[in-house]
Amino acid sequence: MQHVKRSAAKAMGILRTPPGKAFAPARDRGIYVVWIALVWAGMLAGFLPDLARFEAETPAPPLVLHVHAALYFVWLVCVTLQIAFVELRRPALHRRLGWWLVGLSVALVPLGLVSTMVDMARSSAGTPYEPQFLGLEFQSLIVFSILLGLATQMRRDIAAHRRLMILLAICFLDPGTSRAWGFFSPIHPDGMFGWWLRFFWGNAAMLLAMMGWDIRRHGRVHPALLAGGALITAGEVAAVFLEFSPWWHRVAGGLVMAWGWTG
Repeated sequence: MQHVKRSAAKAMGILRTPPGKAFAPARDRGIYVVWIALVWAGMLAGFLPDLARFEAETPAPPLVLHVHAALYFVWLVCVTLQIAFVELRRPALHRRLGWWLVGLSVALVPLGLVSTMVDMARSSAGTPYEPQFLGLEFQSLIVFSILLGLATQMRRDIAAHRRLMILLAICFLDPGTSRAWGFFSPIHPDGMFGWWLRFFWGNAAMLLAMMGWDIRRHGRVHPALLAGGALITAGEVAAVFLEFSPWWHRVAGGLVMAWGWTG
């Protein structure tokens, strides 16, 4: 048990803000407003044009999908409020909402899993039916859960905590930005890279922008951003691998058949 605690403490140490003035919170003032605004822009650009299609589905989308969408919207509003409280220098409100946000974040994981399985079970009766897409959904839930634990543990390290919270939002960005790519992009490349580009271009753009800010503003990338970005990238690589693996198609199809429930 002591070994586990020491290993966990060492892992947390890797994420800590380096000593010195480089990552002083005042030097990042205002930038988190930009980051969360970009997250909102990516989600709205993808989901607003798709709303009419979703509502016109036959049979109508089940209640669980509406609940999941509503809970995610509330979650994103709460993250935005947390950033606003920091910018407005209201730390008491930030702390008060913080634990509610943790609880909401935890609830998103099982609800997201149920919604994913229900949606896939619904699509199994028609075309296109792509059960292998579960790989993308599963990895995003796993990465989100890990980042949530890290962000909670690092809450007293302001610079690390804020970056990890934005990375949490990036975890669930691809449903919006991939739809936006489908609606607005003139190119649709094939193959592994094309699939990755379609689904994860928004994630990559956000990570590169955040790293670029750190380098320009602080002279280096924050360790928490490096580690969190690497985790997100590893999840994306796993999703691409599973998408193009025939064995996973069979496994995912079996999972959907075993699940069965369409809401």
